[in-house]
Amino acid sequence: MFKKGAFIFNVMFSILLSQVTITSPQELTFKNHGKVIKELSLEKLKKVIQSTTITVFEPTESENIRYNGFPVNNLLTGIYGDKWKETEEILFTCRDGYQKSIPSIEFKEYPSYLVYTNPDKVEFTLINRLQNNQLVDLGPFYLVWDNISHPELQDEGASNWPYQVTTIDLINFRDRFPNMAPPKNSPMNVKNGFLAFRQYCMACHTINGEGGEKSVELNYPVSVTEYFKESWLIKWIYNPRSVRFNTTMPALNPKLKDRETVIKDIIAYLKAMKDNKRKP
Repeated sequence: MFKKGAFIFNVMFSILLSQVTITSPQELTFKNHGKVIKELSLEKLKKVIQSTTITVFEPTESENIRYNGFPVNNLLTGIYGDKWKETEEILFTCRDGYQKSIPSIEFKEYPSYLVYTNPDKVEFTLINRLQNNQLVDLGPFYLVWDNISHPELQDEGASNWPYQVTTIDLINFRDRFPNMAPPKNSPMNVKNGFLAFRQYCMACHTINGEGGEKSVELNYPVSVTEYFKESWLIKWIYNPRSVRFNTTMPALNPKLKDRETVIKDIIAYLKAMKDNKRKP
């Protein structure tokens, strides 16, 4: 009888535990070209940088949402001084393996915020309608952009909106990802495809082991272009759910100009890289 009661208790406890939202520690690591210079908790960040409330048009839920967070320019200046303005790119690394590298000029041109809570909700979560309606824990930090004051940003979708951010690093792209670039003598469509891959694909995928680790390696030891026909790759990038049910990979931004050309350029880049494999 005791064993039966203990079993029932353990089952009920497991069910209750599975319903609890486990949040990650709200701590942020700052690096300069890979070297850690500071690690700050949310409370310490609040003492360094004044937080604010920002309303944005949330690209994953297609509605206006309020967030509390830090203006990124103020945050970067508070940590790095003006050195961040001289760096080529800023790399955001996330808990789920996502890595997003964004040119520093973007932060000089448009207001952005590293947010840590939603004042209108208990949970710091959202429904990611771009990735099969996944319920996503955004913490510890989420990069958002003021796309209401700058509505032109809405056409870019969510490609520059990394969530679960744990680390910020000032980088030069070729120094940080030397094995991802195509040969210097590549034709223009390959170079354009590389730029598009950087913008829309590398945050999740690696090439020769470099990039985000949220999804699969695409080049080593076998290129995706070697085991997928080009027609299926086009279909996959254009609309992943038309190929694989319940995939969490989002379609390439439907609002993108010359979308078909961009897809073909990405594939041209992938084809060029199959002859430039480097062991991670």
